[in-house]
Amino acid sequence: MFDEMDQNLMMTQSDLLNPEQKAAIEHFEGPLLVLAGAGSGKTRVVTHRIVNLIEMGIPASDILAVTFTNKAAGEMKERVLSLTHSKVMISTFHSLGAKILRESITALGYSSDFTIYDQEDVIKLVKSLLLPLGVKEKGEAKQIHSLISRHKNDFIAPSEVNHSELTTETEMRFPEVYAQYQAKLKEYNAVDFDDLLYLVVRLFRECPEVLEKYQRRWSFVLVDEYQDTNVVQYMMIRCLVERTGNLMVVGDPDQSIYSWRGANINNILNFERDYAGAKVIQLEQNYRSTEHILSAANSLIRRNGHRYEKHLWSDLGAGEKICLYQAQNEHDEADYVLKQIKYFSLKKSMAYKDMVIFYRTNFQSRVFEDKLIRAQIPYVIVGGVSFYQRREIKDILAYLRLVHSGTDFLSFERTVNMPKRGIGPATIDKIRLASIEAQMPIVEYCEWLVSGSKPAFKISAKVMSGLTEYIGAIRNLRALSKTLSLAELVVQTIEKVRYESVLRLDMETFEDRKANLDQLVTKAAEWDSLDQEKQLESFLQELTLKTDLDQVDDAHDRLNLMTIHNGKGLEFPLVFMVGMEEDLFPHANSRRGGEEALEEERRLCYVGITRAKQQLFMTHADYRFLWGSSRSMRKSRFLRELPAEHIEEEEESYEEYGVDLGEEGLLAGIFEGDMVFHKEFGIGEVQKVFKGSLGLSYEVYFQNDSSIRTLVAKYAKLRRLD
Repeated sequence: MFDEMDQNLMMTQSDLLNPEQKAAIEHFEGPLLVLAGAGSGKTRVVTHRIVNLIEMGIPASDILAVTFTNKAAGEMKERVLSLTHSKVMISTFHSLGAKILRESITALGYSSDFTIYDQEDVIKLVKSLLLPLGVKEKGEAKQIHSLISRHKNDFIAPSEVNHSELTTETEMRFPEVYAQYQAKLKEYNAVDFDDLLYLVVRLFRECPEVLEKYQRRWSFVLVDEYQDTNVVQYMMIRCLVERTGNLMVVGDPDQSIYSWRGANINNILNFERDYAGAKVIQLEQNYRSTEHILSAANSLIRRNGHRYEKHLWSDLGAGEKICLYQAQNEHDEADYVLKQIKYFSLKKSMAYKDMVIFYRTNFQSRVFEDKLIRAQIPYVIVGGVSFYQRREIKDILAYLRLVHSGTDFLSFERTVNMPKRGIGPATIDKIRLASIEAQMPIVEYCEWLVSGSKPAFKISAKVMSGLTEYIGAIRNLRALSKTLSLAELVVQTIEKVRYESVLRLDMETFEDRKANLDQLVTKAAEWDSLDQEKQLESFLQELTLKTDLDQVDDAHDRLNLMTIHNGKGLEFPLVFMVGMEEDLFPHANSRRGGEEALEEERRLCYVGITRAKQQLFMTHADYRFLWGSSRSMRKSRFLRELPAEHIEEEEESYEEYGVDLGEEGLLAGIFEGDMVFHKEFGIGEVQKVFKGSLGLSYEVYFQNDSSIRTLVAKYAKLRRLD
């Protein structure tokens, strides 16, 4: 089966396996649960088990391996092919479902040439079903489809919906629309993404002869990332292995962090109950992280009740302790992280791509992006969008541009129908051409229209009503801009243009997008503190420059910024976990979910910690500007759950300032050369930082009256300017 080179390669690979990995690879028949801790080489175990089965005489066509991403499936397939010259069916759940349905969906009354509808298609279909009910809001169509998706992933048919759980008006409509939706899909010979799993389980349950065909085709089944499976995926695999029981699943309950996507941790926790006589092998040797990092992670996750007990260990040495930094606020936090990034880049020659800043929620990226852009450090938002490129930020900035100047047609085009005002693309184009012919700025021309003037083209009463409301909002905001602070103007813009109704069109993202707008208000408040002339103009100019800079990809070596959810499966030599405070991490939403939600937050923290290979920094702030105001923050319980012997309380070195400032200096975050703002004296430059008789003190040169004043830190309440 193998040539001599392949055999030598296999022997070499086998020699590198630890005893637990070898036991998993050499297991032959019957159910097997491999509890693979973070960094324990689980993908290697899956691929080498496939190779071992083939070496033992199992035809490659009898083996099926399933994972969650096309990338993982492709890498595993390529590895097996290189070692065996055999092609094995290795795919994602949805690709597997599509293959089965193409072959056998006729048993359910569909044609095999069915169409797979994408998100846009299914929303359009749901909208068409809601129209006869008098519902025209796109947001309701999204909510209904979200309910449909959730029910399919739980394998609940339209006839099985629990009506007692339906409370809102939208939910009350859901069962009828769900039934019609499925009927229409079948009429159109179409399936949606969820059907690729849902219909497969229906097929297996309703057509035993079809199920038997696939059970005989694949006598050995392997599933990677089993802790992330939902109900319908669990049922699909259960059906496939009922005849032989030859199922190997690999996963880690401690890394189950996707319940909000339907993942059910009980699938892996109940494996031994579901598959009698199952063998359980634990992979506890970690090949990624040093002992201080792993021991802290072990202590943290041990506080969870719903898990298998295991203890990760490493032979990579003790390594550095976890550095914990207590910041004064989010700016101090970001400055500290930036200082460490520069140190590791310049002094340790570490590439930016080997570093990551992890945060719990997307809006936290904003302060770091500001600092990185200013420091000209290239970065990438992994699995997300840069703060200044997020749709809701660009929408409000477009409104503000029109408040500042009515000549920006692109901003007009972006906002005039937001929220919906019945002004279609054809009408917008007519208005644009007419304004050009009249040699008038677009907003001025619209003001002329709504004043009662007669245009050269026909405008319906509905369009005129919408345009009148829109222009009224712009006029109102222009008047307010003359008296309000910039932060207040941003708040009023969000309110006057009814932007929250736009956000509510997609309730799944509502909280995140609203938090991003709160950060825009925070940014505007910081700008107010600079007390510049032409506040709105200069604010828009800076943010436009930031947006343009975001588009520049001038380096492959870029710092990684991402949520911890997006970091699953990745690893980095240097990791920063920021915002480690109550209501940020654990997230405030976890309060509503009880102990289960808190345990998932703890698992998420565990995932973040175990991404670090060599060095881990964790930061928290005493104060943070959230939801429109400065708030006192409490240190995350997760930090308190980490053993002190693995933690080093980090203090910056102030030797360069010629004075040991100790803890007071650490909390102040203001140093010589910093520009600061004082409520009474205005903008100044810090000339000296020292310990006086009343504690930490500053000598500050103030520009307004060219004076040098000595101020005591705890009374001065200076704000450091970026």
